[in-house]
Amino acid sequence: MKKFLSFAFVVLLAGAWGFLKFKTAKNEMESAAAPENRRTLHVYAMSDYFPSEVIKEFETANNCEVKYDNFSNNEELLAKLQAGARGYDIIVPSDYAVRALIESKLIKPLDHAKLPNFKNLGRDFTEVPYDPGSKHSVAYTWGTSGLVYNTKFVKEPVESWDVLFKKEYVRKIALLDDSREVLGAMLRKLGYSTNTVNMDELKAAKELLLKLKPSVRLFSSDPKQHLLSGDVWIAHTYSGDAQQIIKDHPEYKYITPKEGGVIFIDAMAIPEGAPNEDLAYKFINNILQPEVGLKITEELRYSSPNTALESLLKDETLKASSIRKVQLGKLEFLKDLGAETEKWDRAWSEAKTK
Repeated sequence: MKKFLSFAFVVLLAGAWGFLKFKTAKNEMESAAAPENRRTLHVYAMSDYFPSEVIKEFETANNCEVKYDNFSNNEELLAKLQAGARGYDIIVPSDYAVRALIESKLIKPLDHAKLPNFKNLGRDFTEVPYDPGSKHSVAYTWGTSGLVYNTKFVKEPVESWDVLFKKEYVRKIALLDDSREVLGAMLRKLGYSTNTVNMDELKAAKELLLKLKPSVRLFSSDPKQHLLSGDVWIAHTYSGDAQQIIKDHPEYKYITPKEGGVIFIDAMAIPEGAPNEDLAYKFINNILQPEVGLKITEELRYSSPNTALESLLKDETLKASSIRKVQLGKLEFLKDLGAETEKWDRAWSEAKTK
């Protein structure tokens, strides 16, 4: 009987071991197969432009991974795509770059039937000059560029671009690393349009920037840490980035200078050749949901084009409707300058390298 029990025990043990081995092998096979079934959505945008919570929730809901690459400015995005870069599913260019991408046939016409939440966008953000009817792009955020400054160090009221030229702030200034924004600011100070292609006006803007350069500590698209560390007291930046700082540090203030500046809309688009077009549509449609839009707007602090957030947002400046209160006479949307961009590139290069 003992021998029989011992034999039975061995058989039982062998069976259990075999079952565990089969189960482990099955799990390993399933784990190995999982990555093949888990697609990757490739997003190309400015840094930190989608909250991590929104990304993670989308990944979970759609059994995918979101790979996020970033660029510093629209010129970098345009240069990369025009040079033939492929593989992105979603890109987030600004208004004038959308126009250039449409003309270069680098972004796909959109099927609005696949975007039921498109209805949440206000007309101010669907009937836009750079893409009438939003046939190729969907507004994501909007805002202005201007100056953010630390009132602990800058005691005077700031109203004008003139503050950048004061000797008290030498080496305490940061400018955006963006030719259209920086030369555009110089042009507005001189009373010219941010979209000029007049060589005399561009030369004057370049000379003014050269005059300012000794006061500039750095050119950066993200000067936040330099501001918070005290290395920089005044920074040329975007409204949303400024509001992120002000939210936790009320000693900072943001203004759009009285001479004027830039207003922008950043938009989502699907590049030609996107490997996961259906997933890209799901991503855009998800962003347009009110609850998702609320998370984005409250974290990024950029104004929203989503009218479904009107009653959800406490800050009036973040609502879609607030665009009608902006002094559009002094703020300009940047335009795609086509071949004339070469004049700007030359002026920028000469100013940066001298």
